[in-house]
Amino acid sequence: MRVAAFLAVLVGTLVGGCAREPVEELCPDLAVGDLVVTEVRGPQTPSDDLGPWVELYNASGRTIDLIGTKVRFRRKDGSSEVQVLVRENLEVAAGTYVVLGLFDNASKPTYVDYGFASDFTEAWLAAAAVDVETCGQQIDRATYDALPRQGTFSLTGAMPPSGSANDDLRQWCTDATMNAETFPGSPQKPNLACP
Repeated sequence: MRVAAFLAVLVGTLVGGCAREPVEELCPDLAVGDLVVTEVRGPQTPSDDLGPWVELYNASGRTIDLIGTKVRFRRKDGSSEVQVLVRENLEVAAGTYVVLGLFDNASKPTYVDYGFASDFTEAWLAAAAVDVETCGQQIDRATYDALPRQGTFSLTGAMPPSGSANDDLRQWCTDATMNAETFPGSPQKPNLACP
């Protein structure tokens, strides 16, 4: 009897193949340009514990909940893609910034609002596009050819940030300025002007 029960569980696991329970598809009420990618921090040299992250700005004019929002990191050559899904309620007030970082959500640092380590299954992508989507609709896209090894890739040419501004690579620069927390970048805050 025990062997039969074990086999039933084993077969169920092999057939299902999911590492976690399926998530109901939620579609946040977002339109194109409501969220704007404003800053990306990749791996640093020398290596540190501050982790890679991506910052978004709420340009919608209202508070929004990001649960169900997908962020897709795609290599420009199409060879690889990593999808991150916001799996918990994450309210973002109008005109504020939110940071999603490569951390366990339970042990994320204070400058990260949501940790996506459980979804990120490979090394941080070089020469990539960062797409923000909800139920198949692209809300925003930012691209980079390379990320700074010290500092962040920051949208600084437009205040408030907009989806059209972040399409222009001339509006981006490297922010290696050390802030009050003694690391480069400005997570959860407006970006500094390019030097």
